[in-house]
Amino acid sequence: MINLESLLALLAVPEENINLFSLRHSKKAKTLIFKASIRNGFEIVLPRFYDDKWVLKTVTTSKAKIEKRLAEIKEARIELKPTSIILPLTGSSWKVIYRGTNDKDSDAITETPTTLEVSEKAEDVFWTSTVLQEWLHGKALEYLPKYLHEVSTKLKLPYNKVRIKRQKTLWGSCSIKGNINLNRNLMLMPSEVVDYVLHHEIVHLKVLSHSPKFWKELERSFPNYKKSLKQLKYFGGTKMPEWALV
Repeated sequence: MINLESLLALLAVPEENINLFSLRHSKKAKTLIFKASIRNGFEIVLPRFYDDKWVLKTVTTSKAKIEKRLAEIKEARIELKPTSIILPLTGSSWKVIYRGTNDKDSDAITETPTTLEVSEKAEDVFWTSTVLQEWLHGKALEYLPKYLHEVSTKLKLPYNKVRIKRQKTLWGSCSIKGNINLNRNLMLMPSEVVDYVLHHEIVHLKVLSHSPKFWKELERSFPNYKKSLKQLKYFGGTKMPEWALV
C-alpha cells in the first residue's frame, strides 16, 4: 500500500524537506494529483482506486517536475521574511529586523521611524508574515480613508462608508449604497496607482457601471488613468510581495 514514507524514499527527499510533503486520499479524484502551494507545501492526492505500480511509476517520472515545484515553494517562503518594506503612500521605508519570541511577548512588532523589529517563531514559518500583514492593515486604516476623503471632497461626490479589507484580486469596490471597500495591499503600490483606484471608486458613485460613460467621467477627473491602470496591472500581478499575500 502506498504511504508518504515510501514516496519520500522513492523521491530521495532530503530530511530538511520532508515537512513540505503530504499525502491525501480523495474519494472524488479520478487520477493522481500534485498540488503545490506556498502555504500547504507539496501535496500528493491519491484517487479512490489506484494501482500501486502505476502510482510509483507516475511519481518517478514526475520527479524533476516535483523537485522544481518544491524549489519554488522554498524560494517563495524565504520571501515571507522581507529585509525591508517601502510604503510609497507614507513616504517611508523600514529595515526589518527579526527576533525570537515566545507566548509572553507583548509586542509582535516594535516600530521606529526607520526600523521594524519583528518577532518570529521557528516552528511557524507563516508567523512573521501574519504579524506584518496586521501591521500593514493598521497602516492602511491610517492612510487610505484619509486620502479617499480628499478625493471625495475634490470631486464633490460623498460616499457612505469605507472599509479596508484583505482581498487577493479586487483592489476596490463601490456598492449601490455608496459604501467603498479598499484593499489594504494598496499601501504597497506607487502613490499614483493608489490615486487611480481611489478616483475609480469615487467616480462609481456617479456612474456605478463600467460603461463608456464611466470611463469618460473618470478621464475627466483623472486624465492619466490609462497609464495608472497599466501600472496597477503590473504591480498587482507580478510585484506584490509574497508576505502580503499568504
